[in-house]
Amino acid sequence: MATPRVKVTRRQRRSSGRMIQKIGKRGGRTYKYIECSYLTPLWAFEKWPNLPKRQYKTFRLEQEYDASVWLDNAIQSVENNTWTPPQIAKSRERIHAISFSEYATEYVENHHKRNGEPLQETTKNKYREYLRLYLIPTFGDRAMTAITSDDVQHWYSSFPVRKGGHGASARKHVYELLSGIFAQARTKPINSNGDTLIKINPCSFTIPRPQRKKEPLIAEPEELDTIYNSMPQWLRLSVYLCGVMGLREGECLGLQRKDFDLDTDTPMLHIERSAKEVLQDNHRVVILGTTKTETSVRDLDIPEFLLDHIYKHLDAYVEGAPDSPVFTAPRTGGLVKQQTVRNAWYRAIQSVPRLIGMRFYDLRHTALSKAVEAGASLGTVKNMAGHAIDTTAFNYQHESQSNKQRTLTNINAAFLPTQRDVTTSDESPLEASLSDVLAALGTVPDAKKREVMAALPSDVLAKVISHAVRTSDQTDTQESEQ
Repeated sequence: MATPRVKVTRRQRRSSGRMIQKIGKRGGRTYKYIECSYLTPLWAFEKWPNLPKRQYKTFRLEQEYDASVWLDNAIQSVENNTWTPPQIAKSRERIHAISFSEYATEYVENHHKRNGEPLQETTKNKYREYLRLYLIPTFGDRAMTAITSDDVQHWYSSFPVRKGGHGASARKHVYELLSGIFAQARTKPINSNGDTLIKINPCSFTIPRPQRKKEPLIAEPEELDTIYNSMPQWLRLSVYLCGVMGLREGECLGLQRKDFDLDTDTPMLHIERSAKEVLQDNHRVVILGTTKTETSVRDLDIPEFLLDHIYKHLDAYVEGAPDSPVFTAPRTGGLVKQQTVRNAWYRAIQSVPRLIGMRFYDLRHTALSKAVEAGASLGTVKNMAGHAIDTTAFNYQHESQSNKQRTLTNINAAFLPTQRDVTTSDESPLEASLSDVLAALGTVPDAKKREVMAALPSDVLAKVISHAVRTSDQTDTQESEQ
């Protein structure tokens, strides 16, 4: 059906609007066109002070009907007080056309942390992988404004989590990225008017932290010695640096000769950088970067027994320059990849059957757990681990075989008749030691308390429970009276 034509005179006025037939020139040729315009409403200048006095739009001569409709609609919106400047209307149209893929990619490449620092390249690589594998296949071409909480819930429910919970941790991390993308879209202004891309974050639910598939295995000192001797000689020092001093894998592989301050009364190791793997030309390469957090930059006291091992390694495998890497790949002489360490590690732990399945990263758990057993305070553990908050340090405190046995022995010793002191006090030895017993039980993880309690004689167990209930009742009464 042909577009109806409206006769346009040289100048046609209608209330605050007008249509004018004009002549233009282009490339030496003349042509006719229609110019429509209307007065910007006075009330609009209060909200948008930089608006022009009139609003213009041009049409081809054969589009006079479209021009007339456009002008009538604009004047009607002005009279109804629903008018929006065309420039802003166009901007909003572009906003509604922004796809998830476009916005999410820009987020990963240009997002900054809360402290104003840009994301580290290793973090960007991880986020790019999340987008490529899990998010863009589902949301890629969808407009950001069209994605709803039901869409997010469906994506989350269909995320591939295999038997045994494999994939639950990845799902949590990807969801956190997705939530961060939409959180920025909801709060970051996209124009001078303070408009945001979306009004509601569709990531409206929180997810619990996935439970560990299993508790990290904690190596005993003699087991560490066995693994140390089973590792390749050029790499074996990493076992003690991570398993005794608590270094992260990347921190260990990023060490340089100058980080060891050995010729002092208190030998010190300075942690100032970390080895990271990044993608360059579709290949993973190892570079030196910053530590995981600012608090990860720290100084650690070196145990005396470790000095000889360090001296031997520096003499045999490290060049003399201060910035020479402590660990280098035998073939290339470059920085060592983490997978190289893990391959050597999995071969070495075959020498300790109890620890088969233990990860190299669990050496860090071993170091911090053993530090707690040796009497380290929470502050000492935080500094040793390079943690900023207390709760993170708690994640690395686990029960070892020796600690479990020592706890059980101490509990039994408190009740065995042969080990009690004869006393004539009105307070029985059992009652006097119950607080110590309960304190000892407090050091055992909840998952293991039942096993320890089951080892107690039935009469002793009854008294322990009775005392605990009585103490709890007294505490509740005191709190209710305050």
